[in-house]
Amino acid sequence: MTKTTHFIQPTNASVALRIRALRKARGWTLHDVENRSSGSIKAVVMGSYERGSRALSLARSIEIADLFGIPIANLLGDFSRTEAVNPESLTMDQRRLAELMKFDPDVKLRNLQSYISAIAARRSDWNGEVMTLRASDFDTLTLLFALTLPELKAWLAENHLALISLK
Repeated sequence: MTKTTHFIQPTNASVALRIRALRKARGWTLHDVENRSSGSIKAVVMGSYERGSRALSLARSIEIADLFGIPIANLLGDFSRTEAVNPESLTMDQRRLAELMKFDPDVKLRNLQSYISAIAARRSDWNGEVMTLRASDFDTLTLLFALTLPELKAWLAENHLALISLK
């Protein structure tokens, strides 16, 4: 009998990526995690969770979720939050992003620029003017920025980084 599911289970890699994204979104180092947890979560252990090289117990998952101030479901990857049912593509204005980065040291802008550069390298797309983001790119960006898809779209619209209107 074949079992059909209508959801995506988290993987070790997706949980590790989520933990790292949550920490980085807050601008915390691994040592900050150790300090903020009063030494309960050692920096080296947190790094192991982020690399996926150490098993994460339920008790430790709850402790990490509490540290980040999020429900445990969001730590494990609430995939419904990305609306991964194939959101429309979006054309990013790389010129506008470069201009914003000249005057605003926001870590989100730097992370977005790094991500778009990585996509450009993978796609061998070197025009440097615009980049079309696909559904899978939205999924990664929501994890990277620890935002829901509507929050991500609102941030992109607020910064005038999209060349098309965002729903």
